[in-house]
Formats: sequence, C-alpha cells, structure tokens
Amino acid sequence: MTEELVDRAPRVRCHECGSDRVFAVCHHCQRPMCDHHSPLAYRQGGTLVRMPGGSAEEARPASKELAGLHLGGLREAVYHCKDHVHMVRGSLMPWVYAGAGAAVLGLLLLCVAAKFGLFLILTGGLVGGGAWLLGRAMATRIVRPPLPLVPQVNTVELLERLSGYVRLEDGEYTSTVESLTGQLTAEMSANEGHAALRAYRRKFGVPAAEPVPFSGGYLMLQGDVGLAFRAGQAPVLSGGTGVSIGGESADEHELFPADPQLPQRESTLAIDYEVQDRRSPREIPLWIVPSLVPASDRRALEIDLHWNRLGPEREQRLSLAVFDLIELEVPASWGTVESSAPGQVAIGRSGGRRTIRWKQLPPPQPGARSLTLQLRFERPITEVPESTDPDDDGSRSRLTLSGKVEATFEGLLSGVTGVGVYLPGGGPGHSPLPKTQTKVAVTFDASLRSIRYQDDRVVPDENHESDLAQGRHRADEFHGVLPDSRTVAELTNAISSDGYYVKSVVEHPPFRDDVRMGVVNRVWDIAGRMYVGLFPMDFDINLRGDEMAVQDGFTGNTVVQVTVKGAYAKGTLVDSRESSDTTGAVMDLADATVETDLQGDELLRRIEDTWVSLHTRVTDLLAARAERTVRRHALPGAAEKIHHGELVDTVPEHVVRADPMPAVSATAVPMQTGSMPTASMPTVPVPAAPVPVAPVPVAPNGGPAPGDRRAELVRQREAADDAVINGRINEDTHGRIVARIESELSRLEASR
Repeated sequence: MTEELVDRAPRVRCHECGSDRVFAVCHHCQRPMCDHHSPLAYRQGGTLVRMPGGSAEEARPASKELAGLHLGGLREAVYHCKDHVHMVRGSLMPWVYAGAGAAVLGLLLLCVAAKFGLFLILTGGLVGGGAWLLGRAMATRIVRPPLPLVPQVNTVELLERLSGYVRLEDGEYTSTVESLTGQLTAEMSANEGHAALRAYRRKFGVPAAEPVPFSGGYLMLQGDVGLAFRAGQAPVLSGGTGVSIGGESADEHELFPADPQLPQRESTLAIDYEVQDRRSPREIPLWIVPSLVPASDRRALEIDLHWNRLGPEREQRLSLAVFDLIELEVPASWGTVESSAPGQVAIGRSGGRRTIRWKQLPPPQPGARSLTLQLRFERPITEVPESTDPDDDGSRSRLTLSGKVEATFEGLLSGVTGVGVYLPGGGPGHSPLPKTQTKVAVTFDASLRSIRYQDDRVVPDENHESDLAQGRHRADEFHGVLPDSRTVAELTNAISSDGYYVKSVVEHPPFRDDVRMGVVNRVWDIAGRMYVGLFPMDFDINLRGDEMAVQDGFTGNTVVQVTVKGAYAKGTLVDSRESSDTTGAVMDLADATVETDLQGDELLRRIEDTWVSLHTRVTDLLAARAERTVRRHALPGAAEKIHHGELVDTVPEHVVRADPMPAVSATAVPMQTGSMPTASMPTVPVPAAPVPVAPVPVAPNGGPAPGDRRAELVRQREAADDAVINGRINEDTHGRIVARIESELSRLEASR
C-alpha cells in the first residue's frame, strides 16, 4: 500500500483538547484555550465565575494584574494557561498607610495614655513597615506586563492577489500563474492612551525616559490557515496563526499622540503573507475566448470571458463577485468603435493602439460562468505583425489583441474564513465582520490566426450559383400525400433514426381555403440540429399542403422544402504592412491577404453534404408514401380513366372518412350492364375464382341509390361522433363534418 504525505492547513485550536472554538488566549504565551479549558477570570459574590452578571463596568477581575490602569470592568480580566497560572493580589499600600496612621495616633496619645499610645506606635510601625517590605519583595518577583491598551478594531480585511498571463497563439491556449500573495489589514483607533501610560508609570515606577512596551491585544485567524507570514514581521505570533497588536515603545507609536490634548488617534496594521503551494491554482481560472462574429463583414469582435470557481477540491469554492476592469488594446487601423455591449465603455488611444475599458461589470446573473463582450469597428478586423510591449522586459511580444482583466472573488484561497479579536488580557473582544476577497489580475495576448473568421452557409441560397444550378432552391411537391400528423410523425421518426436531433415540431393553425370549397391548408415546421464533430448544423423542414374532402374521405398534396445552416471558417485577413505602418492609417484591402483554412473548406463541404443527405431522406420518404397511396387506392381500368387519391387505413387525429372499400386480389372483368352508360362504365376488381356479385342499386341519374347514400352518411356521422369522443378530432372539425352530413341528408329528403 502506498502512503502519501499531504500538507494540511493548520487551524487555531485549544492547546488542551484541540477544539477550534477558541474562547481566550493566555496573555503570556498566546496559547489558545476553549471555553472549557479557560480559567475563571472573574469574582462575583466571593465566587469565581466565567462571566459576571450585571454591568460590565462593575465586573471584578479575579486577578489584579491590570488593575489601576483605567481599563475598567471586563477589560481588566486576565487569562493564563496552566504553565503561567498565577494570582496577583491587590496593592499593599493601604496597609502601609494604615500603619503610619496608627503610629501618628499613638504619638498624639502618649501624653494622655502613655501605654496605649506606645502600643499604637509599635503596632503601626510593624504593620506599615512590614507591608512596605513585603510589597518591595513581591515587586521584585513579578514580571512587569506590557502597558495594556484596548484599541477599537474598526475593520479587518484579508486580501489575496492572484496574477497570471494568458496567450492564444498558433491554436494553443497557454495559461501561467505568476504569483499568489496576501495581506492582513486592521484599521484601529484608540483614545486616552496617554492617561493609561501615566497610570502605568506611576504603578510600576517607570521613569519618564524609559520606553514602555505596550500590548493592544491579539488577532487570531479562523478556519484553515493555509498561509505563511513573511519573515521579519515582529507582530506575528509563534505558530503563524495570529498576530499581536502592540509595539516596543508607546511613546513612538501613532496610537499615543504626541499632543496629549488629542482625544483619539488611528493606526493601520498590515501584515504580508504567502499562500501555501497546495492551495495555489495550477492555471488561471479565467478563460478569454475571442471570435469574429459570423456574417459581420469581418467588422464585429466577440469576446467570451469564462471562469470557474476558485479553491481546492472538496472545499467551498470562491464565486465571482465583479469584474473590476476589462481592458482591450486593438490596432488603431481597425477604425473607431461603432457599437459595444455592454454599453458602459471608455475608449482612448495611445501609441497606435486603441484602448477600450469596462469597469465594475457584474456577472450577467447569479451563478453565471461567462460574460460576452461585443464590439463593432469602422473597418475590417485584420491580423497585424507582432510588436514589443513597452511595459514588458522584452520576453513577450505583443500580439494583435491584448489587454488585461481584473476580477474579484468572494473568499480566500488560503482557507481563512475570519479573524478573532482578543483583549490584552487574553479575553474575547469585539470582532468586526472581516472582509475576505481574492483579486485575480490577468494580462493576455491573442493572435487572429487562432480565431478564424466564421461565416454562415445556408442551403439553399438563392444568391449561390451552385444552389441555383442544381435546383436546390425549388420546393418538392407530392400529390396524394396528406400534410397531416401521421406524415409528420413518420418523417420525424425517420430522420431521428438517422442521427438528426429534432428540437421542435410546430403545427401552424390550419385555415380553410376561401376559393376552393372543402379544402384546408396546413403548415408544419420541423427544426433540429446535427453535429459534425463539435460543429453544429441547424436544419428546418417546412412541410405544407392542402387537405381536400372527397366522397370516400380525404386526399391532398404536400409541398416540402429543406434548409440547412452551418458556420465555417473563411481564413484570416492579414495586414501585410510592417508594424510601423499600421499605427492608425486606413488600410487598403489590397494590402491584405487571406490565409486559407483547410478545416473551414471541409466544414463548408460537410454543410452542403448534410443538406443533400437530409433532402434525399425526406423526399424519398414522401415519394414512397405517395406511391403507397396510389397503389393502395387506385381503381384499375383504362389507362386514361385511372383516378388517384388517398384513403388512409386508420382515421387520423383530425380526419373522419367513410368505411374504406375492402381491398381484394382480383382480375378485371366487366360489370353487368344496366342503366349505367357503357362509355362511363368502369371495371371492378373481383376474385379470380367465380364469385356471385349482387347487382348494385343505382339512382336514375347514375349515382348510388338514395337509401345506400343515406346509410353511408349515417355511418359517417357515427364515425365523427366516435372520433370527437376519443379525442382524435376537435369540436370545430366535428361541427363542420356534421354540418356537411346534415346538409346532404336534407337534400336527399327533399328529393324523395
């Protein structure tokens, strides 16, 4: 089994149990302690308590180590770990004063009561002198603490900066991380600093000329501390997970104003650090993808900014807050910027380059991962020769499109989530909400040879000679095919099985022809897409036609037109002039050459081939459907007397017809002669074996008998009722069918 050592980020934890819920720190060694392992620092009612009740100013610390320095209340409490635990009692000077008072009173009473006065003198001398000697002895053993000062920590900010470089050249996208650093900044203010300094000198007998070190508390990092403070910064605590607020001399610090009359002074604490290598990204999380807008006459540039969330895996990722700056530098020979999106843009010019800047652009929507910039120029966008960047050391050449992007992400790559503030005595203080952000700054260069100009090819195109020569612009018509849902369903199933992705099928509202009675016009649009590798090609099939009511049901004709659209590269327009000649002069297209793109030529061929294959598939299917219709329902007879029509086997969702004529395999024999004229007498298929055929009743005018026609209309009415009940037709269609049937029944009744 292979074992791997993983460098984990440390956390501020209790030195006893390892809990990351730190309550206090030892004010001697700054060891963190949880609530359970912190000492009871207050005394209330003769009992040690963790936090006193009542007013904070009335709190009584258990230790008098910081007493008498005008801190007041909770600020005087001190916390010690087990290695530094001690108790500082109150001053013995009251006992010295009491002894001196007793001795003076004894002297006054010597004349009145000599024995009692002598007793007071001896007792006062012993008590006062002993207290003074004991105080001197204790003072020699106690280490004098730094001057405690409690500043107001107004703001805490942790800012990390990630910088890098991106280059798009010769089809390769190179992303390089250059540096990742951070800084902790705390803004503080304090008042009455000189009053505390004077009290400190009096308490500990410090001469005015001697410097007094002071402590303003501690800042302890919260969360994963995946960083290392730079060496040589005195305020950093041992262990590297916190910093100390303080200094070697209060007299020289800005929290103690030189003018004692000033009520308040402000100070800024700034500590630099490096982020752990494991937490540094291997590549810049911003992708800059420029492209030329298709069918824009090479004048429109589109830049897509894509980004990922920052941070190590299996941890909370950082989300983009805002683009602070997006700056583009383009050749001045492209002309002025005619339009831009988004609209808030500043445009300038320097050294033959045009500068375009956007500031404070938020993401398009919460959770978005991309932002699109669009620019349209006065003249065509051309590739220009490489040049030297004046701001660079010469190791990089500046390409046609260059610039920089600065973005802000919420959170820190180091893993720090907050900062805890602790008082000089080690107790918890007021912790402001910290500001944690990561700034990403990227400079980039891009060559137009890597962003081919794309154009759209639409087949058929009435302006394209090849399409006109091959007749691709003409629609195909199929007689006998109904433009109904069954035809559309068969068509979509067929092209889907061939690998075409059908995105939508739309039926436009049908309408009745005002000129031709019984004719309904229907229109369908089938839209979809097919991929050639990673390149999409969109297609549209427009199917339209007429649906006509006949005696035996419905027939019609269908017209279909296939359109395919795709994008292909046309090559790069290169300015052949020297770089010194492209500093803004209007370019003559005669000075430019187009570099061919073999991949673009292949895509153009594939677009046309896609139209051919899809058109063949659609027309073959509809032709087969028309052939089936003719073969199924044609009545054999004389060649000039064959009638074509369509009677589908099952009733479509929007069609109701009479019962179909049963299909039989037969040879053609003449019908019995009767009242029907010989010239119009058709042949009827009958079985090959002799089968008796009943005479067909006919009306005097040669049509069917009124009784048979009436029965047929009744069957049609019942079929229409069943269709609307089962949802195969809507109520409007049912109403039109019923009205036609009732009208014909009325005519039959009138002719009886």
